Amino acid sequence: MKEFLIKDDSAFKLRVQVKPCFVPKDLNAVYFVQEVLGEDEEIVHSSTYEFFLTNEEIAKLCEGLTNE
Repeated sequence: MKEFLIKDDSAFKLRVQVKPCFVPKDLNAVYFVQEVLGEDEEIVHSSTYEFFLTNEEIAKLCEGLTNE
């Protein structure tokens, strides 16, 4: 599993987790995890968005985010 932090703010955090699926081999479970933080930086709310994407679809997503 790959995991990285995109945003770490006093108000919220955004993490991405990528787990390869067993079948088919080219499929990945991609999780975007948003955590809303309270005044004492405790998590007060968490939302997880799950997508199943192939390696090609992940590459298109990355390209779309970085190209203007």
